[in-house]
Amino acid sequence: MNNKNEAPISMLQKTWRILAEKFGSANLFVAGNCNHETILREQLGVEAQLILEPAQRDTFAAISLAASYLVTRKDTRTEETVIVLPVDTYTEPQFYDCMIELDRLIQQQVAPLALMGITPKYPADKFGYILPRHESNSSMGNFVENFFEKPDTQMAQELIDRGALWNGGVFAFRLSYLQDIAARHQFPWNYEELYDEYETIPRISFDYMVVEPEKNIAYVPFDGIWTDLGTWSEMVRVLSPESSGLVIKDDNCEGTYVVNQLGIPIIVADVKDAIISAGPDGILVSSIRNSHAVKPLIDKLAKPV
Repeated sequence: MNNKNEAPISMLQKTWRILAEKFGSANLFVAGNCNHETILREQLGVEAQLILEPAQRDTFAAISLAASYLVTRKDTRTEETVIVLPVDTYTEPQFYDCMIELDRLIQQQVAPLALMGITPKYPADKFGYILPRHESNSSMGNFVENFFEKPDTQMAQELIDRGALWNGGVFAFRLSYLQDIAARHQFPWNYEELYDEYETIPRISFDYMVVEPEKNIAYVPFDGIWTDLGTWSEMVRVLSPESSGLVIKDDNCEGTYVVNQLGIPIIVADVKDAIISAGPDGILVSSIRNSHAVKPLIDKLAKPV
């Protein structure tokens, strides 16, 4: 049987600790939903700088709110570089060293927007792809020719053969860049106004609203360990068969992954090829094969009964 009693470290805590060590916690801000304030405080401490959206929109609204907060509340110069990155990335510390190069590209005005391009390890159909321009690898920087959002496996292999990279979901830009976009679409930029009118902002991703329309985008290449843990199929690629948290499994639980962030035990008997995850927001149980079917069920939680 497997009995792990140590408290697991969340991806949020891991990412925060690495960035705080490299760049200082004073330079870190966490954008999240107001419903997650309690768990964010529990995991990061009361001193963590949180920017909480009053309603759930999408990444464009959330990033805009965070940017306006920096300018309005923190008096940050609009020429400063902002780097936005997800916390559910499984990677190595060297990945975060690339943030320095992203800042260089923005401050030297190589491009108004810069991304991370990851060397693909296999033709994944769960990630977006960046196709580099032919003049990439110049002394100035590497540039993006086109984007492909989650192609099928065959197309993914064709893109890799053409030199495409995984899109790492990291965005770097000057605050003034996003301020100009807000003005162009007549969205409020002052933090208080944006907060009060937050639900009027379109429910659209930063990729669709900002990245895809932009014609001049640079990227920083990274060739190392990386995967986006936004899907369970990707998570089981990197999770050890050993469960984390207070978990007891019998020997018949082949291919079953258990992540327990609660203070009570999870006991599993004779369950194969499954995912069990328990945390402050709820408990998830799914087969690995059909883990994609969980998302529409979770979406029902956001809808009024």
